[in-house]
Amino acid sequence: MSTIISFADLQPVKTVRQPDPDMRISGAPDRTTLNYFEDIDYGLRSGTWSAGPGAYRVQMPAAKHEFFHVLSGLIRISCDDTGTVRQFAPGETGIIPPGFKGIFEIVEAASKFYVVIDHANVK
Repeated sequence: MSTIISFADLQPVKTVRQPDPDMRISGAPDRTTLNYFEDIDYGLRSGTWSAGPGAYRVQMPAAKHEFFHVLSGLIRISCDDTGTVRQFAPGETGIIPPGFKGIFEIVEAASKFYVVIDHANVK
C-alpha cells in the first residue's frame, strides 16, 4: 500500500562530521545531517543539513544528483570546469549535477533541505 509520508511522523538519523582534511580549504565546519527518508531501492534519500562557516572541495559521483533548498544562511558554490560561481540564500533552490567538481563554501552558517538521488546505489 502506498501512502503519503510526512517528515513530522519520522525520526531522522543524525550524523555530524567535518569535511575530510584533504578536502578542506578553510575552517572545519561541523556538518549536521538529519536524514529523514531513505529508499535504497530507488537510490533516494532526503532530509536537512546544516553547517557553520568554512569551505571545502566537493566532487559528485557520476550517478548522483542533489536537489537543495536553502533554509538559512548563505552558501557559495564554485564550479571547477566552468569557473561559474553561484550564491544561494534563504528561499533559493539549486541542483548539484552528477560529476560536478568544485568548491562548496558556507559563507554564513547555513541550513538546507535536500533530496539526493544516487543511481549507483539502486538495487
